[in-house]
Amino acid sequence: MISIDIISDIVCPWCFIGKKRLEKAIKKSNNLNFSINWHSFQLNPEMPIQGMDRKVYLLKKFGSSSKADELYSHIKESGVSSGINFAFEKITKMPNSFNSHLLIEFAKEKDLQNIIVEELFKAYFLLGKNIGDSSILSDVAINSGIKNFMYEDLLTRKDLVQSIKNNALNNKNIGISGVPFYIFNKSIAVSGAQESEVFEKVFETCMIGKDMPN
Repeated sequence: MISIDIISDIVCPWCFIGKKRLEKAIKKSNNLNFSINWHSFQLNPEMPIQGMDRKVYLLKKFGSSSKADELYSHIKESGVSSGINFAFEKITKMPNSFNSHLLIEFAKEKDLQNIIVEELFKAYFLLGKNIGDSSILSDVAINSGIKNFMYEDLLTRKDLVQSIKNNALNNKNIGISGVPFYIFNKSIAVSGAQESEVFEKVFETCMIGKDMPN
């Protein structure tokens, strides 16, 4: 069994790409078993809870729309090679991702984290949905198999809120400043949306118990 702890943020396109590349590697390693746990990371922890206009956000972050367009054009090309057709033009709101992380934490109890994460990525990057909105999150949860779900009920779960706060502290303590970030078998760290071949090599390393090959 290979354990994989994935630190990511739903608003990060490279996290979506990394998910697909990791899954490709897992599919090719059908003789191995995997245990995957998703952990929260907020790229924009100071984002207003209601989010903000995406065009305003991009202009503030990159200084010009041309720089943003150039960057996202590259991401879009990388997405296509991983089977993702990013629809950035559909995204009008840059959300605060805290609420989506709360749902992902809850999904762990239902053994539905992978499904929930996939549906959140699709909702945001393919459909342009505001994944900070409770009604959107409720739809994602119900469509993913969580019956009679009411997002508002999660807001009373102080343990889930604390888990997200603990993740933020842990990320800081171990020096994680960007995502995606992967930890295999609690010992091998890999940063970034690596190609599937890199993940395959990590799997091999995990099985023979040696350090990460160069």
